[in-house]
Amino acid sequence: MIMLTATSLEKALSLLDEGYAFGSITEQTGITIEDAEAVHVAWFRGTTEQLIRELQLADVLELAAAKLRSGDGWHESTTVDVFNEILYVYPAHVKKALALGLCRGQL
Repeated sequence: MIMLTATSLEKALSLLDEGYAFGSITEQTGITIEDAEAVHVAWFRGTTEQLIRELQLADVLELAAAKLRSGDGWHESTTVDVFNEILYVYPAHVKKALALGLCRGQL
């Protein structure tokens, strides 16, 4: 099974629109049943755009982590880019919790 990505999410949404069941979606996309169910919940609630943004942010964070692990360093502006992406993706209450955690030194 592959990790849910923005691409596999879009494919799963297309299959949901066509009436495919979770089992068929996992076969067609390679995602897990749990991920297919999460896509369905987002589709049903009308929150697919938020889920896509979160998956795109996850991609950004994974690339950033890989860059740090490689030992190549981290450019100063990258930190700003990552925080801007977080602020764009998450709702206000998550941003507030993140800010409070950073101010208290808990993150």
